[in-house]
Amino acid sequence: MADLVLCDLLIDEYLKYKFDNNFDKEKTRKLLKLIQPFYLKDNHPIMKDPSMPMLLSSDPLIEIIDIVDNEELVKRSNLKLMVADNYTRESFTTLNINERNTKLGVRFGGIYPNRIDKDKAIKHIKDLLLDGDYVKVSDSYIDFNSSWSENKRILEEIIPKKNMDLIIESGSMRNRRPSLGGDKKNELNTICSDWNIRASQYNDNIQHDRYIETNKVKILLSSGLYNLSSSSNKDFAYIIDLKR
Repeated sequence: MADLVLCDLLIDEYLKYKFDNNFDKEKTRKLLKLIQPFYLKDNHPIMKDPSMPMLLSSDPLIEIIDIVDNEELVKRSNLKLMVADNYTRESFTTLNINERNTKLGVRFGGIYPNRIDKDKAIKHIKDLLLDGDYVKVSDSYIDFNSSWSENKRILEEIIPKKNMDLIIESGSMRNRRPSLGGDKKNELNTICSDWNIRASQYNDNIQHDRYIETNKVKILLSSGLYNLSSSSNKDFAYIIDLKR
């Protein structure tokens, strides 16, 4: 079973790329960022060449299928999704490769059950933050007394030790819990005196997600920063959203 469906124009573009036949470099670049195994209808014009079924059957991304209805193809796919290069009014879900702010797309991340390999997640997140001009950590409970010590240790591990703004968004507007206090700011400054630490209040009237953000990347966290620690036995996941 293929993962998704390509519109006819993108299938043609992929085939041009595969056979090095005057393909559109910009369109192909966008497509290759999103491409997963896809269906190719057996009545596609290229299949009129009797050599093509055998040649294309060896392509790891192509699954030849005898269904000609796009809606049925999408239903058969794992992701229930068509990738298109223009606006469509189809009844099924489509992803337009030309839409800059699409909410759908391939994003990297990791899932770490229980305590297993959370050090790998810490190392990856640390690397993602290295070239940021600032770091913003948004977690309503980061400064709770019961978890502050461990959260502070994680911040020490992942935040680059250089002259930069470190913004901690914590507390609760809804419950009137204050943002990070001066004593905890001082504790962070003992880790790195070059950090310009700023505190803001978490607005849980309109937001729910925990995340870590720089000018280049936003890392969505499945739960609070504390659960990135091996002290937590809970699952932890993160998704990386590159800023363009």
